[in-house]
Amino acid sequence: MKRKLKLLHTSDIHLDDHIGEGADAGPGQVGFTVVIDEAIKHEVDLFLLAGDLFDHNRVKQPCLDFTTEQLSRLECPVVMITGNHDCMADYSVYHRYDPRDAGSHITFLQDESGSVCRFEDHGITIWGRGIVDHHPGHKPLENVPRHEHEGWYLGMTHGYYVDRGAEMLSSLITPNEIEQSQLDYLALGHVHVFSIMQHGKTVAAYPGSPNLAQGAKEMSVALVDLDPEQGISVEKISLSPGAA
Repeated sequence: MKRKLKLLHTSDIHLDDHIGEGADAGPGQVGFTVVIDEAIKHEVDLFLLAGDLFDHNRVKQPCLDFTTEQLSRLECPVVMITGNHDCMADYSVYHRYDPRDAGSHITFLQDESGSVCRFEDHGITIWGRGIVDHHPGHKPLENVPRHEHEGWYLGMTHGYYVDRGAEMLSSLITPNEIEQSQLDYLALGHVHVFSIMQHGKTVAAYPGSPNLAQGAKEMSVALVDLDPEQGISVEKISLSPGAA
């Protein structure tokens, strides 16, 4: 049974070692704080983080402590995957940092071939596949399992969507793959510009980035409404420091 739910979808925070207080706060630090503020303000049922929480795998302890502090502010379930900058390689930051230390509300989908989590109270199933190695042979939407439950079926992955050509791009996502996934909503990361696409029944979106130092012209996230009667709507939320 599908129920009405509200989600916040973010990606590409690109936290680095520029961690400070007040005016000395780094752009990733500012962006992540505002994203968390926005999720709390909208009282979302679920928080999706589709990769590149960190800008690289060498981030130091102050950055990790800040990350835990921010994630612990959320009370709703959080589901996250890795991206190409914080990939799950042998040298990954996630071998020395576990985001689940922020609380039992954090689910980290890190299986190389993808993995599934289920939230019975929300009537929602989420499949997620992050990046271990970002290369042309990596197909983020390969082998998405069929939905075995009632309710919403969401996906999370990190890669580059193109509607034609560009076969040599790394972590490529195609319209046909999106359609064949049979997901209700696909939370994407990698591209720092907000965009929405639909193929078949599946609505997919990039939320943009909340980090202005990453080439984005504005800070943004996606607010997603899942409505059994009205369907799925995705709203771009433009952010500014301290706006929430």
